[in-house]
Amino acid sequence: MIETAKANGLDPFLYLQSLLQHIPGSNYLKDSTIMDMLMPWHPYMQQTCKQK
Repeated sequence: MIETAKANGLDPFLYLQSLLQHIPGSNYLKDSTIMDMLMPWHPYMQQTCKQK
């Protein structure tokens, strides 16, 4: 996950932090769009976790 985050230009710490904030309260097993949003190449993650 760290290397994939780096390969997509994300700050690995911010990416993992975002995952740990979103996954526990989500219903990702029933809603696949949540998992899509958590992928490092998704525009939401690109905006939220972009490396500075």
